[in-house]
Amino acid sequence: MFQKIVKSIGSISFIALLSATSTYAAETPVNISNRLHPNEVSSYYQPDGVTLTTQQGQILYDYQGNKKADPASLSKMMTLYLVYEAIDSGKLKLNDTVKIKAQYAQLSKAPNLTSVPLQTGQIYTIDQLIIQAALPSSNAAALILGEKVSGNTSAFTDKMNQQAQIFNMYNTHFVNPAGAQNNLLGQCAPSRYRNQIYPTSTSKDMTILAHELIAKHPEILKVTQMLQDTQKGYTFTNTNLSLRTQPLYLPGTDGLKTGTSDKGYNITLTNKLNHLRLNETVMNVKPYGDGYARYSRNKIGNHIIQYYRQQYEYKKVLSKGKHTIGNRTYEVKKDLYDTVPKDRKKWQIKVNNNNQAYVSYKRSFLPNTSSPKVAVEKKWNLY
Repeated sequence: MFQKIVKSIGSISFIALLSATSTYAAETPVNISNRLHPNEVSSYYQPDGVTLTTQQGQILYDYQGNKKADPASLSKMMTLYLVYEAIDSGKLKLNDTVKIKAQYAQLSKAPNLTSVPLQTGQIYTIDQLIIQAALPSSNAAALILGEKVSGNTSAFTDKMNQQAQIFNMYNTHFVNPAGAQNNLLGQCAPSRYRNQIYPTSTSKDMTILAHELIAKHPEILKVTQMLQDTQKGYTFTNTNLSLRTQPLYLPGTDGLKTGTSDKGYNITLTNKLNHLRLNETVMNVKPYGDGYARYSRNKIGNHIIQYYRQQYEYKKVLSKGKHTIGNRTYEVKKDLYDTVPKDRKKWQIKVNNNNQAYVSYKRSFLPNTSSPKVAVEKKWNLY
């Protein structure tokens, strides 16, 4: 097929086409996973989508990144983002308190929903509710937080969807602050969204959300790396199996969120090693109720991160000072750091028309992100 394209439109167009599609990987997540750990994950557990990016927004791997699925409790990442925004604006404080209403106390004990058991009239801080929503993925805590920020959960869900549009998450629609099915929330479901059962999103959109959450509110990582917490005598644990001391520990992992519904298992991981943070979403590993599927979401996520760490590194690619780039001499104003292939033949330094040095190779980025650049000044060679 490519030979026909080359013959018909020429090599320049072919190179542009290859560059545009290079991150839309043809190889499946399970195949990549089994490269490192042969036969460890069955193709039966192939996820619907996987997206892996750097914290700078560079897309390293994207398999069906725009395929829609149920994000379930990954929705809570947006809830947490908006709660931290309310804290930054002065509307809330971490030590503000909330008195538990009867409807949320009842919901917290529903057998088919994950929540920390609450009692009517108990007092919790915003900080405690954030931890409940992040670690054991408490649905009641997420709904309480949404109501606290916006007055009611419908208004808060509106805010979630508005923020998704701002982030260019165009394939995402939230239906409540928790990500649970609205038919399971009963009277706690947002009134204006009650007839919308499932949220929808994609692996790429959820990775955008993780990128924005970490960039604006890195304090979330102090919460998401916690293994457990005890509140009012009740101890609960983190659902992320890739954290330290957990069965599927991946060194460098400090978050971020799991999501589970009757559609399947999801996870958004964030992992930092050697100054390179990678964010990844694995979407909809099926079937729900299968313990191997639950473990496979972490195994696939872990293995893809490991594989791409073998291929890429974050490093200083150009030092401050005088350099010859192309056929010209430039004074580079400061050191340039970037994520590059470990194979030095695959990238080169160039200077754009704005007198900025950058690393050139085939790659793409999330919306509103781009490759790092540093200012340079042209120096004239005197003979």
